[in-house]
Amino acid sequence: MIGQTVMRVKIHSKMLGALSILIIFYSMFFSDAGNKRIKIWIDIWHQKSFLEKAPIPTAVDIEREREKVSIAKWVSRKYRVSYKPTKEIVNSAFNASDIFEIDAHLIIAIIAIESSFNPLAESSAGAQGLMQIMPKIHKKKFEKYGGFANILEVRTNVFVGSEILSNYYRRYGSYRRALLAYVGVRQSSKSRYPDKVLRIQKRLKKMVRG
Repeated sequence: MIGQTVMRVKIHSKMLGALSILIIFYSMFFSDAGNKRIKIWIDIWHQKSFLEKAPIPTAVDIEREREKVSIAKWVSRKYRVSYKPTKEIVNSAFNASDIFEIDAHLIIAIIAIESSFNPLAESSAGAQGLMQIMPKIHKKKFEKYGGFANILEVRTNVFVGSEILSNYYRRYGSYRRALLAYVGVRQSSKSRYPDKVLRIQKRLKKMVRG
């Protein structure tokens, strides 16, 4: 009789222990607090995975980013435009520079002259966007960027404009002559457009070095 009582006590104790474990398990994982805890653990795991996979920036990467930030801040102050969209424009110019092998400072200088960093700019002649691209002449170049409807999108406009400039540079062999072609005047023209663009390019380079 005593043995049966002891056995019942042990079984009861085990059941209480198991129930306690279930309650703790539920509170940790299935209650509102538990769900929040799981979400935090998942976020931490994702952050750890991202950090492990993210490439370590080199000294060149750090210097390049510093240069882009400096240019974006200067442009933002001088042309009275918000820093964030300006930084997006500068990033696109540097990316286009890598792809089309055209100096990023020159691309930014063209944007300054053509649109004063207004992505919605449109001339009386119909040129559109940051780099004032003529739709009738260069419409096919937008196909690789999702179509002509994206002409005013920052990256698309900068990339197409840079491609146009790159083509002219390869044809004429100098930035000055390429700029004359870009603005749509004859090579014999005495247009001051190249001087204006090259002056801003020089200023950007000097500012970054200084």
